[in-house]
Amino acid sequence: MTVGALVAAAWALALCGTFAVALWRSFGGRGAAVVDRQPMRMALLRPCAGAEPWLEANLTSLDPAALGPGAVVVFGVASASDPAWPVCAAAAETLRGRGVDARALVTGAQAPNMKSAQLAAMAAAIGEVEVIVNADSDVDLGSVDWGAWLSPFRASTRLGARWVPPVEAPGLTLGDRASEALLAGSLHAFPILAGLDPGGLVGKLVALDAEALKRVGGFEALTHHLGEDMELARRLRAAGYAVSAMPGVARARVSGRSLAAVRARYARWVMVIRAQRPALLWSYPALFFASALVVPLLSGLALGCRGPLGAGLGALALGLATLRLTLGARARALAGRPRGLVGLVVDWGLSEALLAAAWASALGPREVVWRGRRLQIDAAGALRGASARAEGAAGREA
Repeated sequence: MTVGALVAAAWALALCGTFAVALWRSFGGRGAAVVDRQPMRMALLRPCAGAEPWLEANLTSLDPAALGPGAVVVFGVASASDPAWPVCAAAAETLRGRGVDARALVTGAQAPNMKSAQLAAMAAAIGEVEVIVNADSDVDLGSVDWGAWLSPFRASTRLGARWVPPVEAPGLTLGDRASEALLAGSLHAFPILAGLDPGGLVGKLVALDAEALKRVGGFEALTHHLGEDMELARRLRAAGYAVSAMPGVARARVSGRSLAAVRARYARWVMVIRAQRPALLWSYPALFFASALVVPLLSGLALGCRGPLGAGLGALALGLATLRLTLGARARALAGRPRGLVGLVVDWGLSEALLAAAWASALGPREVVWRGRRLQIDAAGALRGASARAEGAAGREA
């Protein structure tokens, strides 16, 4: 028992150290200081697929005055038969009525990674710009401070990407609640993870230096990667560009998901790690969903040991639980959705159980189902699979 207790104690100390570092870094500033708030020539690209209930509200959720002169907004769908097409066309018309250069485009994109193919087609349809912004269709842009976000690109010629950590708005189902707990109340919450992995990038809402993007191959080079954002960050860093996260969060409107659907979504994320950063795969059971196991394990060992060892194990279990709950509270504060103690405990259990289930699923066959398309990942980490056939005339605009 003594050997097992020492191993458990060492594991707990490693977790405590990780949580402490994550907490410490979460209080530091991120990214370059704001130097010049003058608007930049930018293009906002929003790849779409499927007509979700919140789609039109998200696509029109921006302040035209904040975009600045010369800004271009493009909504892209692969096919005119996609239910998102009429919504995109209507949203573009709405924004044009507000004085924005907005257009909806049928891209005809066909590739394993349809998002990257869509972005490549949309980027090819715009003129010369300084910054290209991708905003996924589920992101609400109403609270984005465009000047603070984009102005650091003026201050540095080596800033390649600046992304905004995503969180989710409250949903309706247990699956929604579990996903919210993971993204807003755990070590894997992106406002927290941005401090632990400062060179990482989450592409849900990201601004890219247009010249840097061109130099690393553009969006076209990402069409055979499941984790296009992770590959883009790798390419930018290799080319000498900086990647940074912006303080604040991007809010995504998603709801009505089952636990199975949410598990499958995060299994795809873990599959990205397996394919593109395999050395990090085992960090998940070691760090990201370990504390819910280690705390009761230490507590049980403490009850079975006498004397100083038992007292020490009990104190370590209490310290680890306190740090984990504090980390959850900090993640919630950064997400702008604080919770009481009961809510933090629920976050702890739901987030680690969800991540453990997703990790286990990702250890199976190297394939994923993404928007109804079954795709395989080969031994080199490349995404393979027949693309869904795009219908309608590619290049059609509205």
